[in-house]
Amino acid sequence: MRVAVGDLSDGDRRVVSEFLGGRPLTETPLPAAAFCAGRPGPASKATSTDWTGWGGSSHGTGFRTEAQAGLTAAQIPGLELRWAFGFPGGTVTRSQPSVVGDQLLVGSQFGEVYSLDAARGCIQWIHQGDAAVRGVVAVSEPDAGGKRTAVAADFTGNVLGLDVQTGVVRWKTRVADHPAQNVTGSPVIDRNRVYVPLSSMEVVMAQNPIYRCCTSSGAIVAVDLTTGAVVWRHRVIAEEAKEVGTNARGTAVLGPAGAPVWSSPTVDRGRGLLYVGTGENYTHPTTEHSDAVLALELETGAVAWSFQATAGDAFNMACTARINRENCPAPHGPDVDFGQSPLLTTLPNGRDLLVVGQKLGIVYALDPDRKGALVWKATVGRGGALGGVHWGVAAGDGRVFAPVSDRVTGIDPQGQPRPGLHTLDLATGTPAWSQPAPACAGRLGCFAAFSAAPAAIPGVVFAGGLDGHIRAYSATDGRLIWDFDTVQTFETVNGVAAKGGAIDGPGPTLARGMVYVSSGYGLFGQLPGNVLLAFGVKRQ
Repeated sequence: MRVAVGDLSDGDRRVVSEFLGGRPLTETPLPAAAFCAGRPGPASKATSTDWTGWGGSSHGTGFRTEAQAGLTAAQIPGLELRWAFGFPGGTVTRSQPSVVGDQLLVGSQFGEVYSLDAARGCIQWIHQGDAAVRGVVAVSEPDAGGKRTAVAADFTGNVLGLDVQTGVVRWKTRVADHPAQNVTGSPVIDRNRVYVPLSSMEVVMAQNPIYRCCTSSGAIVAVDLTTGAVVWRHRVIAEEAKEVGTNARGTAVLGPAGAPVWSSPTVDRGRGLLYVGTGENYTHPTTEHSDAVLALELETGAVAWSFQATAGDAFNMACTARINRENCPAPHGPDVDFGQSPLLTTLPNGRDLLVVGQKLGIVYALDPDRKGALVWKATVGRGGALGGVHWGVAAGDGRVFAPVSDRVTGIDPQGQPRPGLHTLDLATGTPAWSQPAPACAGRLGCFAAFSAAPAAIPGVVFAGGLDGHIRAYSATDGRLIWDFDTVQTFETVNGVAAKGGAIDGPGPTLARGMVYVSSGYGLFGQLPGNVLLAFGVKRQ
């Protein structure tokens, strides 16, 4: 749609939107009671309890100590809902909240960035952006003047630096340099740099048989935290696409293309590297850095080493269509991206590992000191287009926790699907325990699968399901210790009608004794929703 309406005025876009939606666009102001009394206090100092990026930090492991989370395993069965916040008009709630001191920062489907009081959910400030903020609103450490910057990347490829205390824009930079590029993953901040992942909608646009598929490349862009200036840009596919043939309609086919970066990159400051997961090629010829983990030099963006898990994976959404399949590559691949951030984690003996799950249904452990040499790999699912590991695994305390979807397991499925939560030994990849995804009991739009990233503390792992439940399991034996069904209507602190739905995309945020859960994912036929839920330990 962005390409189709790119030349229209705002008024014309409104007319098109109202026609497609079948109702007028209306804006209902939030009630005064939705806002906190007074202005936010001074910007919070950096503490170990902050959750400032995807998975909690620039390493993104999703694992928190008891001190960092403010939670113990013994407290989890007593979690209760403290407050609910509704996103006006929303159907997809996929921005993982960040928490810094008493502030919670979260993006929305329609471009807002909200600063909420983390304990009460009232609004401190709102920034209205241009397009959906799908990932984390990353937060910097305080600068020399004690100020912190919140960085939000929107779907159209704009990156914003906001003052944490006020929401005032410090800078705005467009990092996308192709009409189809977008940002689905989260920016990550390290010192005075912001690293932004770029994916592409050409994978969907290829369904149009007269579309000249394809010319985009996945990318990482490094931006200066203070000014927003672009420092370097790394194209996953170094060469520009050129015409390599025509499809059955006579439309030009171009390549190489694709290898998008769907997830947040991971910073390894000690080795001076940035780890990136990539997706499939959209056309032939395929390239060596698709379906791969790349290690880029932090200072320059140059490739230090790469690990390709699946070669020859040429795929786009035309391959799933019943008609208009002209742009499907021949032969096509299985569509098995790395959609999650590679996790930098440490074994009890001090050895570092990079752990990453793939849509193929395999979890890999790589050695960052041996240029990504494979340490172990473990099969946890059948894998495929909506199969395997989607948004992430969590790693810590000697375990890897891998949620598996296997909801749609490819156009050439092999073997049996294994939707559920699977646990592996961090050092060896040996399976520990597995819990199958609970059945949906006939709920319309419900799928028995785990697709969202998990999060963990010592003794407990949290996993959100496509059935709308957020569950906590014993990390030791997989026993269910807490369960909350988010598919219901909630009374919200901001007066917005809100309901929960499928939990997909981000895992929960664990900070300051609270568990924050984004609920609702109205894509791929899943249950829509528009609510952010905050859970705390039951008060005595």
